[in-house]
Amino acid sequence: MARRTSRPVLPRPDLDVLEPSSLRPVPGDLVDGLDLHDLDLGGSDLRGTRFLNCRVREVSADGIDLRRSRFTDCALAEWRGSEMNLAEATWREVEFSGLRVGAFAGSGLVLERVLLEDARVDYLDLRGSTVTDLTLRGCDLRDVDATGCTWTRVRFEDCRLGGLDTTGATWRSVDLRGAEFAAGAQIAGVAGLRGAVVDDAQLLLLAPLLAAELGLRVEP
Repeated sequence: MARRTSRPVLPRPDLDVLEPSSLRPVPGDLVDGLDLHDLDLGGSDLRGTRFLNCRVREVSADGIDLRRSRFTDCALAEWRGSEMNLAEATWREVEFSGLRVGAFAGSGLVLERVLLEDARVDYLDLRGSTVTDLTLRGCDLRDVDATGCTWTRVRFEDCRLGGLDTTGATWRSVDLRGAEFAAGAQIAGVAGLRGAVVDDAQLLLLAPLLAAELGLRVEP
């Protein structure tokens, strides 16, 4: 009997009671139980800042530095910027909708029970990331660097991919069937796709790359 692909667990952030606030966080802060919106955090240094049970929406985040920050039980929405740095950050029980960014630097990112919805990202750097229970829904991702990552229970739904590099990746129960590869999509590191589920059309797209990886020759 064929083994079914495990679906990721969706986040359930606890945001019943939040206090509206115009607080501007600083590095290392603990931001707890606040509803933050209409923020200009462009160029802000928020390394190590912790967000707990927060809603953070309508954010101008161009050049924001959130390295080693932590988001737990949070809902994020409508962040904009040409580049954002979230390297080695941790997200647990997070919903993130409406992200618009040119370059998202997320190497070493840890994601647990995360929903990323309606995102538009030109370059998504997830090198060395550790991901458990991630759903990507309605996302347009021009170039995804997933080299050296470890992903478990990841699902793409109604997404578009312009490029994907999984060199050295370790995947378990990653469902790619909801990802449409753009014409001319650049795909590298196909050996790292072991553990993924693809549909018939994706298999045809990957066939020449898989043959090259295995050293197969196709002759009439």
